Amino acid sequence: MHLFMRTLTLTGNPRDTMPWASSMTDYVNSVTSLNLTCWSSTFGFPVGTVIWSARIESQAQQAAATASLATDNKYFDLIEQARDMVAGPAEDRLVNVIHGTPGTPPGLGSVVQMTVATAVVDRMADAVAWSVDVAQHAESVTGYPVMVALDRFGQMGTVSWISSVPDMAAADDVQAKMAASPTYLDRLAATKGLFIPGSGHVFQAVRFA
Repeated sequence: MHLFMRTLTLTGNPRDTMPWASSMTDYVNSVTSLNLTCWSSTFGFPVGTVIWSARIESQAQQAAATASLATDNKYFDLIEQARDMVAGPAEDRLVNVIHGTPGTPPGLGSVVQMTVATAVVDRMADAVAWSVDVAQHAESVTGYPVMVALDRFGQMGTVSWISSVPDMAAADDVQAKMAASPTYLDRLAATKGLFIPGSGHVFQAVRFA
């Protein structure tokens, strides 16, 4: 199982940018077999960032699902509408889920937190084992599933931990439980030599479409 993510930073009034992002999500879902969700960043991304996400079986399946968009004038018209809203090029990520099973996409208002770090390549096996162990520990502490994924492209060795909760109150509760877990802090101390120092980054976003 893979997750496809497209990240785009929009500028201007959210009254214009958010409806456009929602319309793009609805249109792609109406003409393809993808089940896109759209998220608005809260922390960790530049202000105005939106993230589209879809669960896919393979690159071939994604290519087949989106082939019609290459000649779809309405899709191109939607892209054109955002010409003055876009701060820079979009960034696509494709990650391979190695722990956890993506189920039904989280509902509107759900909060997703994603932590990303880059493993030292010659310690990759150890870093992956640690990544799965800490995800399982977080699941036992918080009661919420945590997926572990490896990037297929881009920076070699990039590992992501992805977890979603129903709302911000649940997000606060999860963070409090993890901060209070001495065994979690012990596990963090064991990362020495497994990941490139300073490569860790935490993102949060809320689903709105």
